[in-house]
Amino acid sequence: MFKKLWILVCLNALLAGAVYGAEPTTAASNLAAGTITCKTVQLTWTSGNGAWRIVLMKEASAVNATPTDNSSYLSNSVFGTGQELGTGNFVVFNNITNNCTVTGLKPNTQYYVTVFEHDGTGPDYLTTKTATLSFKTNNLVMGFTYKGTTDSCEKTNKITFTNTSTATFGWIKYTWIFGDGTQDTGVNITHTYNKGGNFSVNLVASPALGCIDVATSTKSIFIVPRPVSKPFEKNADTVQCFEGHIFKLDDNTQLAKIPKCAYIRTWYFADDDSATIPNPSKSYAKPGKYRIHYKSETLYDNLPTGCTDTANMWVRVVPSPSSGISINDSIQCLAGNKFDFDNKFPGLVSFRWDLGGGITGTTKTISRSFAAVGDYPIIHEATSVDGCSGIDTVIVKVKPNVDPSFTGLPATACQGGPAITLTPTTAGGFFYGQTFTGNSFQPTSTGVVKIKYVVADQYCPDSSTQSITIQPKPVLNLGKDTTLCNGASTDLTILIPGTVLWNDGSSSNVRTVSAAGIYGAVVNNSGCIATDSINIKVNSSPMVTLPIDTILCQGSIVKLVAPYMPNTNILWSTGSTDTVIYVSAAGNYSVTISNACGSATDDVTVSLMMGDCDLFIPTAFTPNGDGRNETFKIFGRGANPTLFKIYNRWGEKIFDSETAGSYEWDGYFQGAVCQEGLYTFIYRYELKTGDRVRRKTISGNVLLMR
Repeated sequence: MFKKLWILVCLNALLAGAVYGAEPTTAASNLAAGTITCKTVQLTWTSGNGAWRIVLMKEASAVNATPTDNSSYLSNSVFGTGQELGTGNFVVFNNITNNCTVTGLKPNTQYYVTVFEHDGTGPDYLTTKTATLSFKTNNLVMGFTYKGTTDSCEKTNKITFTNTSTATFGWIKYTWIFGDGTQDTGVNITHTYNKGGNFSVNLVASPALGCIDVATSTKSIFIVPRPVSKPFEKNADTVQCFEGHIFKLDDNTQLAKIPKCAYIRTWYFADDDSATIPNPSKSYAKPGKYRIHYKSETLYDNLPTGCTDTANMWVRVVPSPSSGISINDSIQCLAGNKFDFDNKFPGLVSFRWDLGGGITGTTKTISRSFAAVGDYPIIHEATSVDGCSGIDTVIVKVKPNVDPSFTGLPATACQGGPAITLTPTTAGGFFYGQTFTGNSFQPTSTGVVKIKYVVADQYCPDSSTQSITIQPKPVLNLGKDTTLCNGASTDLTILIPGTVLWNDGSSSNVRTVSAAGIYGAVVNNSGCIATDSINIKVNSSPMVTLPIDTILCQGSIVKLVAPYMPNTNILWSTGSTDTVIYVSAAGNYSVTISNACGSATDDVTVSLMMGDCDLFIPTAFTPNGDGRNETFKIFGRGANPTLFKIYNRWGEKIFDSETAGSYEWDGYFQGAVCQEGLYTFIYRYELKTGDRVRRKTISGNVLLMR
């Protein structure tokens, strides 16, 4: 029910009120989370009737902040980097479309989303109706167990690895890296180690939806190494004259130095004779060809039987002696090879060497280098003092050198930048200096980093080293968003090194700004990019103008409105801090509006009319076609209207009774219904009491609603 009131207001004062944009009335709907990974989500929705929409996202709990009218917000699809409203409510989208993809999320985490419609230019936000959603990101937990013949010998063990990893998403590729230079793919794997030692087993997961680049789980396995039997490397006298012959055996077996291990060696001489000492000597009862069998065994506490290795050598006992060749190393690399040949068998009086290529010699020792890779026979003939002579031949091998060089390493890179993949000339080696995945590494350390590539060739290992300078990732901080008073300025300073480019094209390290706006900068330090922005707002000094003094009918209420200004404080003489107060008693009422830039005060005197109030003035009407309260009309007992005019907020006259021929406004102007808002009226009328005629003019406001 509308109340009767008298309000005398100057038109200019009324037109000085704030102007608001058109707030949307239909919220976004059908908000949905499409593709969800460990770190990303795709959001879609059906747009409402706003020109733009803003999306807020919060971790762990529902969004508990709303945007403020006439305030613009900076968005970023990387969660946590957009503008923050309240605590933990980040703007991830502010645009005209109906979808966005948000990155930078945590795995296995609940997130909440709210979509607000706004008109895009005010902006004027619809906050009473929103679209909301919650979702949870995916997760990957790595792990595995193993069982089998661990603490066992190399080559005979069989280890079964069981994958216990769990994931909340689709297909995952699992790669097992066994620590012995081999790897395999599959969910569960059985593996045999062909060498002994302590091995770190890594299970590496490559998720299908890109939740993480690499996830690993690591365990250690111990394999007992076999002894490497080399009992005959120094025994060149494999053919001897029978008279006085003796085969002196030299145990050069490589025994692993492992705690809780014991070692046993046994020589078997093929004539039912044996020995357990390191370096036995053996003679035979008659000439012939004999096999000498050698067995070495490592005994370990946790093993029921030992780890064994064997070697064999054939010797001949001949009526005439043969010679034996001693070599510094029978297998050498091509680069810098030099074979030193010798015959250390006692009692020889003559020597003849045939080293191939026309090179011969009659000295006890001789050397030769070879210019090409290959196998080369070495022939040696010796004669003993007793006239027993013989010929012996050995093969020396020249192996190719490996090329440890590699390509693909830039001179510089940025910390945290994309992975760098290197290409070795010779495959099969290992990179060191960073944490490598195959031939790729992520630049994490800073400074000069040496990258080394090692080719562990059996005979000719080699390595090469290159350096890369990894620049630290620059961090740009322009400071927090700032509000200035009109006419003040502030300096925006960039202290980090690099080339500067502001969003307006400026390249200065120091900017002095006084105007409102968003100032963004990009710093490029040798390809390492850092960005930041700051929102500068400018506050004007407060201004306030209340209506002129007002006469109020008894029992009526007058509405006093303080003009809205952002970031201001309001204090009425009544103690109220609201924008609007309602007054029914006579008195002087003042309001003070203050902000960081100053304050302003105005007052109005409200008086009570003691006699009858002649008019009933509606405060609002609704020209929406429902048949109720369709027009704005002033009613009065005995009041005869003589003039009725309506003005909009810009002072434009949109209704005049002199041209309309009516004292009743239907809410239309130029054939179209006017937009919602406050309109000003001037009303002139006559009152007849007997022979007396009173003429009055009033003005005020009426609210048009639809």
